[in-house]
Amino acid sequence: MTYKIGRNEPCPCGSGKKYKQCCANSAQDVVEAERKGHAGAAERAIDWLMNKHRKAVSIALAELLFDDLSPEEEDALKAQDQETWSIIHMNVMELLLAEGEILVHGEHRRVSEYLLSPGGPLFTADQRRWITQLGARPLRLYDVTDLVPGQQLTLCDSLDAEAPPIIVRERSGAQASLLGLQIGVRIMEVDGHCELSGAIYAFSHFTGPVVQARMRQAMDHFEGQASDLPHLLSTILQRQWLAQFYAPMPMPAFRDAYSGEPMLLITDHYRVTDWQELTHSLSAQSDVEGDRETAWNRLIDCTDGETRSVATINIDKSPDKITVFYKTQRHADEGRPWFESVAGNAVRFLSRELSDPAGLLRNMPADHRAKRPDADVDLSPEVLAEMMEETLRRMYAKWPDEPLPALAGKTPRQAINTPAGLERVGGLIRLYEASEKRQAAQQGRRTIPFDFLWRALGISRHAGSQ
Repeated sequence: MTYKIGRNEPCPCGSGKKYKQCCANSAQDVVEAERKGHAGAAERAIDWLMNKHRKAVSIALAELLFDDLSPEEEDALKAQDQETWSIIHMNVMELLLAEGEILVHGEHRRVSEYLLSPGGPLFTADQRRWITQLGARPLRLYDVTDLVPGQQLTLCDSLDAEAPPIIVRERSGAQASLLGLQIGVRIMEVDGHCELSGAIYAFSHFTGPVVQARMRQAMDHFEGQASDLPHLLSTILQRQWLAQFYAPMPMPAFRDAYSGEPMLLITDHYRVTDWQELTHSLSAQSDVEGDRETAWNRLIDCTDGETRSVATINIDKSPDKITVFYKTQRHADEGRPWFESVAGNAVRFLSRELSDPAGLLRNMPADHRAKRPDADVDLSPEVLAEMMEETLRRMYAKWPDEPLPALAGKTPRQAINTPAGLERVGGLIRLYEASEKRQAAQQGRRTIPFDFLWRALGISRHAGSQ
């Protein structure tokens, strides 16, 4: 006879809620019931554990969920809605089966090993193999570079740029919204193909890089202690995933792509007293390109062979004013003396305006973030699309040969020489395409294709995802 939890009893997950209001509808969905051979392995394991060691399981789940949390953080986690709490419970229950321990007769036993020991639940051969593999497969962070909704995901290891891409069969988890995100999963081998174990730890575009950085720090710190590292990385991943539900979202660290310096948007305002002298002075500078119609840019030759702008001189809306824009504090500190020595008496300094990108994003009202980009511009969809296409082509003109952090500092053209790099480059372009498709729908215009990037690199749209 198996143990059944009463619907009005406290939920064993430790949330403090009644079972019927918490995990009653999710406990039977820990792993897809449709899986062949191993179907029901997790459910049978959970049922047996709750029958034999309910108190120990409840304590272990509470530790996995609430360990090191403040009372306020614990309350915030418990206050999640039913759908979110079901996802949390599914993930933490699988974590218990794969890596957790429970106290059995005064001794801490690893659950995955204890389930397979003499006297454990009666598993089929396939179910035993599934539980064994669950305990052996690490929880790792991956980039979702391609997917077929409802069928499969293409994953690249976030911590190993040279690891080959992995195609995983997945029905419920293969959702279009995952493209370009980083997810924590266990990859299982079943009948010659890869599947997910069930739990998916999805991170936002902001939190994913933070988690990746913390895992890299742990790898560097514990180098040479390989036996402890997988569990440590799994713990970091799981705790950071939970933190998304109770802690404020961390703001991204905006940095200049080339110098790595913190970005600080700085605009110096000037009144022009002599346009002819200003134009002549700027035209005489060998490191300045542009004109009064299109704006001027002061350019520098970088060590990677690229040329970049460190100051942009724009014509203000007022006919007798200009602005000089810088991306970092150093560029502004060095740029103002340079510009004023070049411009001389042709301009008069008015003011300096500073904007922190993270602060702008943090303080931006929700309704403004959701506002259509063209809401204040009276342009037809056709004209808007033409402008957007021209802008995108200009923005990505040098992209194939720009070193990118997402490619471990390689350029897309360099990265495509390996299977792992080829898939990552394809994943980036597919992410750009998906983003452009959403933006075009919001603006009511045609979608701009990114065929020019595929052609520039000489690769197929489905490169690396075969």
